[in-house]
Amino acid sequence: MIKDAKNQSHLRINWLATAGIFTALYLIVLVVFLIPETSLCSAGETLTQRLLACRSLNELGDFLAGAFAPVAFLWLVAAVLIQAQELRAQREELAMTRQELADSREVMREQAEQARNQALQAQRQADFIGEQTENLRRQSEEAHRERQDRVFEEILHATHKESLSNLSNAEHHVQTESGLNLSRFPDFRRKTYDEAFFDMAQHLENLRLLLRSISKTARWPLNTEPLIELSNSINIAIAMESKISPAGQVKMNSLGLKRIHSSIREIIEIERTFKS
Repeated sequence: MIKDAKNQSHLRINWLATAGIFTALYLIVLVVFLIPETSLCSAGETLTQRLLACRSLNELGDFLAGAFAPVAFLWLVAAVLIQAQELRAQREELAMTRQELADSREVMREQAEQARNQALQAQRQADFIGEQTENLRRQSEEAHRERQDRVFEEILHATHKESLSNLSNAEHHVQTESGLNLSRFPDFRRKTYDEAFFDMAQHLENLRLLLRSISKTARWPLNTEPLIELSNSINIAIAMESKISPAGQVKMNSLGLKRIHSSIREIIEIERTFKS
């Protein structure tokens, strides 16, 4: 549509120049042919005399009115054509403007669609990066927990090898008001570390209950230094509870490490009360 309007604009006629040309041609014809033919004077007189001197004012006025009426009509037609041409040009410009606005709206719509697609793509990339970051964080946490699990296992093995082994077969004779109770710690060296910790938890719990009823006249039956050493080692393992994996936490509970630590603290408190 814009191309058609441009092609039409190249075909516009300069009606002002056309009217001027036709007016000039008419005046030439008027001067050369019409004036001599309508003159009442003899042919020997000049053109000015034949035009003015040989005519009355009424005749001159009628002649001029008749002579210039076509010129006036010609310029009236030219004015109408020029106005029509201007109106047509305005319509073409309005059509071009409307088309440009339509094209601009289409371009803006495409740009908005592209921006929306880019925003969606950016959001997808951000989500993907977030997922990758979360996966890396989880992998890092899992790797860290695996390292902590290995450290936890090493602490348990070291505690079994040293602290628990030092208490293997250690006797303790607890004299209560009802009599003397003879007992000893199991031989932890012959047990796996999980069996050793489980048996120690059971034995310490029974010993704690027994020591509550120890006679005031009895001698304190235990050497608590190995127990304190065992408690310190177990306390290190318990402090790792938030760092190890859920499987490691389940293992910590099944071994009874907290029970062992709690029982030793209570035995130490009973000793302090007994000796005070």
